[in-house]
Amino acid sequence: MLIHNHHLFKIYFGDAKDKIYPKDYLDLSADKAIFELDQFAALKKVMQLDALVFLHQVHGAEGLVIDSLEQAKKLKCFMQEGDFLITNVKRVGVGIMTADCLPVVLFDKRNQVIAVAHAGWRSSVKQIVSKTIDQMQKSFNTRLEDLKIFFGPSAKLCCYKVADDFIEHFEEFEFLDRVIQRRSDGIYFDLPMFNVALLEELGIKKGAINLNYNDCTVCNPLLFSYRRAGEESGRQMTVACLT
Repeated sequence: MLIHNHHLFKIYFGDAKDKIYPKDYLDLSADKAIFELDQFAALKKVMQLDALVFLHQVHGAEGLVIDSLEQAKKLKCFMQEGDFLITNVKRVGVGIMTADCLPVVLFDKRNQVIAVAHAGWRSSVKQIVSKTIDQMQKSFNTRLEDLKIFFGPSAKLCCYKVADDFIEHFEEFEFLDRVIQRRSDGIYFDLPMFNVALLEELGIKKGAINLNYNDCTVCNPLLFSYRRAGEESGRQMTVACLT
């Protein structure tokens, strides 16, 4: 567990110690609140949350804006499909689950808006982070120069081996050579750098992107990794909130 503390917001980067598995939360009954589960009750205390929202992630590029505490409390976690969440409501946690995909947190310091995006390779090709920013601009007049962006743990270039035809999904991107590495044993993909390159194309300065929390999930045994453990893998939760 790592927590990024700022006087305006907090980010919780979970790890395998949280012991969160899809069967625990995807089978959450309609009459059971998320804070009744021990892992999320502990998170509520650590983050001082009034509400917590997760979507049912589908590797797409759609999401949801939460603009009231009432709305957040009414939403049933993991039921509504989407891969990004945005809020301007204090003490409302917005979260995603990952086990090799890239969790991205975006903070608008001028308008005090925070967002999380689930950027696996499929969502990244669909430019989910760009679309999250688009929605922040539409809903809250977010300016690019006011954004601070944080990458959480994900599979990285060192371990992200892909099939030969994987490159076909990325042929439209001019910076392909920056994110693909050919080695004697195959092709490797740099998921974090792909998203950095997309952000730079938008006009985000590299100094606005914090990579300090972007450990490799495949390398690090303290993190869950689907590529390493398959169906047995748990999930890391990344949760952000305004304070």
